[in-house]
Amino acid sequence: MKIVLVRHGRPDEGHAERPHDPPLGHDGVQQARQTAALLAREGIGRVVTSPLLRARQTAEPLAERLGVALEVVDGWAEADRNLPLYRSVETLKAQGPAEWRRFLDDPVRYVGGDPQAFRAAVLGALGALIESARREDHIAVFSHGLAINVVLSHALGLERIIHFPPGYGSVTRLRVRSSRAIGIVSVNETGHLACAQEKAA
Repeated sequence: MKIVLVRHGRPDEGHAERPHDPPLGHDGVQQARQTAALLAREGIGRVVTSPLLRARQTAEPLAERLGVALEVVDGWAEADRNLPLYRSVETLKAQGPAEWRRFLDDPVRYVGGDPQAFRAAVLGALGALIESARREDHIAVFSHGLAINVVLSHALGLERIIHFPPGYGSVTRLRVRSSRAIGIVSVNETGHLACAQEKAA
């Protein structure tokens, strides 16, 4: 079984009507299209997404290409889902080294989540996905940076959640073995976004 984890495209941070759950910005729309163009050629049969708007809008172009319905799963949501204002990694870094260190020390709690509950929710969604799938299935999951970090930490057998910021629209590939062990095939693929990045530069 193959699972492709996709981080959402760049959102319209500070969106006037939806500051807590913004839609994709122009760059994010392009990233969603580029990602769909890549994954549509790979034999994916299911498209799963977080309920947050930026993830759903990133997943929609692939689902439309494949002619499949989006499967919205609450457990793939980001830890910041209950904050009144979405803040990107870039915004957090711009607040200075001390604030960035506070975020890195405990990223889930920093954005308003409970680390144990968040980890349980993400791994619960992952476990349910694996249980519902067949050995030959190839599934795309559109989610968020911290959720992807939880999955990678779990696959590596780490108790602490590692943290690195996956690129917007990036692809991380997993393979689930018959033993249900999870192998990491690749992390943070962004080569398919080169054209979009050049246009945005």
